[in-house]
Amino acid sequence: MNLLFLHGYTQSGPNFSAKTKAVQKSLLKTFGASTTLHFPTAPHRLSLSDIPGTPTTEEPTDAYAWWRRSDTTGEYIGLSKTLEFLSQYLDTHGPFTGVIGFSQGAALAGILASILERGDRPEGFTTGHREMKFAVCYSGFRAPERYEGWYEPKIKTKVLNVIGSLDTVVDEERTMALVRACEGGEERLVFHPGGHYLPATKSMVGVLVGFIRSCCEEGKKEEEEMDVASVL
Repeated sequence: MNLLFLHGYTQSGPNFSAKTKAVQKSLLKTFGASTTLHFPTAPHRLSLSDIPGTPTTEEPTDAYAWWRRSDTTGEYIGLSKTLEFLSQYLDTHGPFTGVIGFSQGAALAGILASILERGDRPEGFTTGHREMKFAVCYSGFRAPERYEGWYEPKIKTKVLNVIGSLDTVVDEERTMALVRACEGGEERLVFHPGGHYLPATKSMVGVLVGFIRSCCEEGKKEEEEMDVASVL
């Protein structure tokens, strides 16, 4: 199993990896040592002015983003470069079984799952990577209306959405908009009693592991049925 982890705004690959050690340990224990976990760093380095409310005057050294959102138009500035980066990353380190994202990375996970399902891919996104078997979105959200094409028709990839009931960074309704954009979205919606973070309690990790296992088992069954049909 090969898993892609996408960090949140102001984080980095190594930073996200450090924050999810308990989750990684459980995944490796459950799915075996052959499981590989990848934590790329977004291509856009942030400056102090990109991080509102920061208490320091020193420029950040380990803060990155998948895009910057325009306050006036809602455009995701830099998204094209990110998709080109991901296309190359998928070709170099894939194929991936699934993608797990947090916050901005969760929004990107939804976008990525959608793009891989479709024939009309953005310019620069040239990978021949197959569809993901699943996506997991922690504190994710739906992109603005200008990106409506990624949600219509609904995302077919199985997506588990996880919401922190005390999350004050990503409003619940923004995540619910993403949930509604996924086929069977409300059937795969889980709340945890915390804030804006990826929960690592035993029960929440159990939900993650169970979801991944069910997606992989279902995918394997579908592949076997296709193999049988091809010889009939």
